[in-house]
Amino acid sequence: MTTTAVVAHLMLTGLLLYLAWLTPSLSARTVRFGVRVPDERVDDPVVRRETTRFRTALLLYGGITGLLGVGLMLAIGLALLPLPVIVVELVWYGLYYRAHQAIAAAKRDQDWFAGVRQAVTADTTLRSDPPKFPWLWLLLPFLVVAATAVIGTVLYPSLPDPLPMHYDANGVVNRWAPKSVGSVFGIVFVQAVLTVLLCGIGALIGRAPADVDPARPAASAQAHREHVVRLSRGFIIFAALMNLGLAAVDWAMWTGTARIGTLLAVALAPILLGVGLLAIIVVQRGREQEPDEHTGLSHRDDDGNWIGGVIYRNANDPSWFVQRRFGFGWTINIGNRTALAVCGGLVVVVLAFSMILPFILR
Repeated sequence: MTTTAVVAHLMLTGLLLYLAWLTPSLSARTVRFGVRVPDERVDDPVVRRETTRFRTALLLYGGITGLLGVGLMLAIGLALLPLPVIVVELVWYGLYYRAHQAIAAAKRDQDWFAGVRQAVTADTTLRSDPPKFPWLWLLLPFLVVAATAVIGTVLYPSLPDPLPMHYDANGVVNRWAPKSVGSVFGIVFVQAVLTVLLCGIGALIGRAPADVDPARPAASAQAHREHVVRLSRGFIIFAALMNLGLAAVDWAMWTGTARIGTLLAVALAPILLGVGLLAIIVVQRGREQEPDEHTGLSHRDDDGNWIGGVIYRNANDPSWFVQRRFGFGWTINIGNRTALAVCGGLVVVVLAFSMILPFILR
């Protein structure tokens, strides 16, 4: 168990450090550590200095956290997986916020936006002609779900009753359940829900507002369309990888060959691969070749709508979600009361469903 816990600890810590290292590359070109900067200040010496400080300190503190976690596990034989994850995330945001404050102070003291022509640019064709969703790619995750269900159906008559459902650290069964559709195909149901959720996110990406760069509107709008298609495919592949991992777990449970180390590996590997793939797609968006187009305009300075570069609050913006400035993805507009009410209700529904699901599957 100790070896398995150490490997899992190092894998999770490494994944978080990888994502944190990419933080400066995951945001829009004119957003640096949550601070909107003019086009000509993207590579300002202050920005470069804070990026170097952030990554250097991140590797130092992350390495210390990883080694301390391994030391504690080897010394006391206790799995502390949630603790290093929390510590790395706190260090991640702490270093991010330090860089955010330093860049914001330089921007304020040196008046970076003085004399800069600011503008807001939008691609109005996204509603009438949205990026094409890769529907055929949906076959990947759904075929894995179907294959898992077929294998379970074939094996069902020969499965033991009661069915082993959980193993302890030594690989000994410590929980059993009567053989039923719920106990045998519970993970298949999870596969189906994950597939719908992740593919649904991939489909909604194309409907999200684009952050069009006023300095390069045509090239920026086209790059957004291409990026949306790649990201949609990434979420579909992520769903397929998750389903493959869950199918492997199901096979191990059905055939009685489950081992704690194997189960942990097949559960974590798809997550690591999927998140890594999505991160690479997002980073590629920021490394595209810079076009010759330049209008002389810059993004509007909208830092007043962001709290700490993380939380978006704008009561005058009808959007429910906007692109995050910290990491990648979208964040809710807490200034929109309707969005808060609906999302809060969805959270309650999901929590309630997760509580009653075990009783449904009995």
